[in-house]
Amino acid sequence: MSAGAVQKKIQTTADKIKEGLKCLRSHNRRTVVWPATLFVGTYEFSSTLYDISLGGLRMKLDLPLARGANVRVRIKGRPKMDGTVIWHASGFIGIQFDDDVEGVKKNLGELTVGLE
Repeated sequence: MSAGAVQKKIQTTADKIKEGLKCLRSHNRRTVVWPATLFVGTYEFSSTLYDISLGGLRMKLDLPLARGANVRVRIKGRPKMDGTVIWHASGFIGIQFDDDVEGVKKNLGELTVGLE
């Protein structure tokens, strides 16, 4: 198999995985590059948010927090929101918001445009 054929097969597989993940998500996700602060106990970590939905977010942070860890997040100067770490890998962490969708909308205001 040629290098081009291998690359095409890899891309096709990646596209299928992405499409499958979309089916599993319960909220639309938007790619962003926003400043964020993660609060863990008495510590705070400046970070960058890379995607967000009404259910949670993905942020760049090379900190292997345990799944289930309780955290707080402040996005672009908005009120802090409670969340739970649901995964960490390759310098990123995934956080699920503890608030329901209406609470997230209230806290994030116009930042939720396009997430419905």
